[in-house]
Amino acid sequence: MSSTAHISINGRTVATRIGATLLDAALAARIPMPHDCCTGQCDTCRVTAPSGVDDNGTRVRDTVLGCQATITGPAAITFEEVPAVVALAGVIFAIRPLSPSIVEVVIETDAPLRYLPGQYVKLGFKGLPERDYSPTLGLGGEADENRLYFHIRRYPGGRLSGALGSTIREGARLKVRGPFGHAWLRQGSGPLVLVASGTGFAPIWSIAVAARLGQPDRPLTMIAGARDPLDLYMRHAFAWLAARGVRDLTLTCSGAPAFADIRAGRPTDALPPLDPSATVHVAGAPAMTAAVAALAQEAGAQCVADPFTIKPTAPTWRERILGGVRLLQNGRGA
Repeated sequence: MSSTAHISINGRTVATRIGATLLDAALAARIPMPHDCCTGQCDTCRVTAPSGVDDNGTRVRDTVLGCQATITGPAAITFEEVPAVVALAGVIFAIRPLSPSIVEVVIETDAPLRYLPGQYVKLGFKGLPERDYSPTLGLGGEADENRLYFHIRRYPGGRLSGALGSTIREGARLKVRGPFGHAWLRQGSGPLVLVASGTGFAPIWSIAVAARLGQPDRPLTMIAGARDPLDLYMRHAFAWLAARGVRDLTLTCSGAPAFADIRAGRPTDALPPLDPSATVHVAGAPAMTAAVAALAQEAGAQCVADPFTIKPTAPTWRERILGGVRLLQNGRGA
């Protein structure tokens, strides 16, 4: 039995080892397949591969994750071309409160960043670990090719989010690397249902603006939810959509009592009837995105999910050294 197979990657035939991941096969052939985490979490490397692969539990219809699926025989692999990953220098132009726990951070870059609505980038400040955030537009639809808008929740003890407005202020310099991700807006004609919780609204808002401007005849529904009604900072954005003919706009709150314009419950409670003609984009808390994805699958609708997870904060080199000293001290004392 041969240990190699000939596969086609975006029309280019290459020989690769049986058992190699699709991503490794592409990179060995110097074919730039999009990827980021390489652990099956980010979905950046999702490609179309109907047969000839072991999907290792990652299959969604005809697609698999290139970093996890392995070659079993001849296969035809295709993926959509996306903007190349670049690293840009940037500076914080503004930090503005959106709610008691969420801020809008506006970053000016030294060159325009090409990204697709719904993708994410990595922000890196000196001395801090990189963090993933989704660039979006101003809540009034403001756009500037050298400005990126981010919605960032402050977490207690958050090394980056907790420093915003204190040690990280306007004028602070940083690196922007990207874009990454697979949850971008595609062309289509069927109903577009956009669902967000919390700061998941950032990529969903980017998608909404792009859809309204680029696909104006496409029916659009927008649902944004939060546990705390004070975190529903989206009203200005909803007004922008309403002024452009969007009528299916719903704010939901699952925690404190709702205001008059807020529907009590979760975003899933506000979902319209779905059918196979619909495309659902959902971003935010993992449990919410999973629930929406399950409802979409049950209805036969296409769903593009972008779950927001909190990345564990790795210790700094100083903390690692001090931790090692403590371990040594503990060992000697024992």
